Amino acid sequence: MDKENQNEPSTVGDILRKIEEKAGTGEYIYRGESKHFETVSSNLYRVFFERKDFDVTTEHFDVEIVQKRILDDAKKYLRRTGSDCEILVEMQHYGGKTNLIDFTTDHFVALFFACEKFSSENGRIIFQKRELISSFIKEPLEEINRVVAQSSVFVRPPDGFIKPDDGDIINIPSEIKLPVLEYLQEIHDISIETIYNDIHGFIIYQKDYMEAYVEFYLS
Repeated sequence: MDKENQNEPSTVGDILRKIEEKAGTGEYIYRGESKHFETVSSNLYRVFFERKDFDVTTEHFDVEIVQKRILDDAKKYLRRTGSDCEILVEMQHYGGKTNLIDFTTDHFVALFFACEKFSSENGRIIFQKRELISSFIKEPLEEINRVVAQSSVFVRPPDGFIKPDDGDIINIPSEIKLPVLEYLQEIHDISIETIYNDIHGFIIYQKDYMEAYVEFYLS
């Protein structure tokens, strides 16, 4: 192990101790990412950030202008009225592009998301101090199953991204992702079924296991 990484947590126990040490202060909200993205940003911002023919840093990009157009179009499809925040939250959880960044008040939920995908890549947990971005935090009034299960809060940054301190990021090595997921399911009842606890979550599961359903019937 090189000197740069030798002090990083490298076992499940190490990770849990490091997380509890920071979470115990009560200052933070948390975000788990299954790989290290270049920015901590909304998925709408990343659409423009990843374009080869557009430079968000030099073009004075205003992500909220794009989101306003998306909201106006989305409202044409709705059978009920709702606040902009509620519409954006619903879009976010069903895979839509918005200028919201998912966070959670539960550090174990963040740990799940840090390990859920990309088994061969390192994940990370981002600890964000509430007081530093309090005006950007949105907590929807309407209860949505998945929002409740994930203890979700949302950050709506005017620039489309935030810049956490390096000291507020914990690396999750790829080789311990599976043991972490096993720990979370056994000790905290956190799993795909409990995190994605709605019909849309099942549809994702169904796509992955459709061949197994066919084989079950034919056998």
